[in-house]
Amino acid sequence: MASNQNHQAMRRFLHVLRDRETGTEAFRWASDSLARLLCADVLSRLPHRDEQIETPVGPTTGPVLDSDVMAVPIYRAGQSLVHGFVEVMPGAVIGSVLIQRDESTAEPILIYKKLPPNLPRTAVILDPMLATAGSAVLTVDILIESGYSVDNIYFMGVVAAQEGFDRLAAKIGGDHITVADIDPTLNSKKYIVPGLGDYGDRYFGT
Repeated sequence: MASNQNHQAMRRFLHVLRDRETGTEAFRWASDSLARLLCADVLSRLPHRDEQIETPVGPTTGPVLDSDVMAVPIYRAGQSLVHGFVEVMPGAVIGSVLIQRDESTAEPILIYKKLPPNLPRTAVILDPMLATAGSAVLTVDILIESGYSVDNIYFMGVVAAQEGFDRLAAKIGGDHITVADIDPTLNSKKYIVPGLGDYGDRYFGT
């Protein structure tokens, strides 16, 4: 879950996203606004070091990020969070994975991946809906195979089902997961309930 100081602001944008009457323009506005808050929460969880600087009137010390970062959106819906993410972390490298769900088994299938040759120290997986966590866990495995430690893998999403949150937390730790809310259950089609529908379709207007 997000830290308490951000959670109330997140709930406002999440309410807009959940409403079935919200059109594409308003959905994108709420999504991008929420993504910035989510990314700020992720940023607060990453390793930092203290750095001394000079202000116009004297010295002071403050935290700076102690690692470079790669965002890994799970296509297609994960792309919807990239804009807000890079507004907060403009220096982030963007990798990508394309994973499709087998509708008969609800199991994830890797179609495509693209990661930079020189991997940043920290990876943040982006996917707005964490249902069964199958795609997220598969992405974690891909990152581990590429050389990452679970200590340097984070997840940023909008809504998680409790089942999916618990499964991913068992893999990378709950304190490495940032979402705006956790919903109680999945339906027979493995969609989050109450959820908000198909995030990618609603964001991209398709």
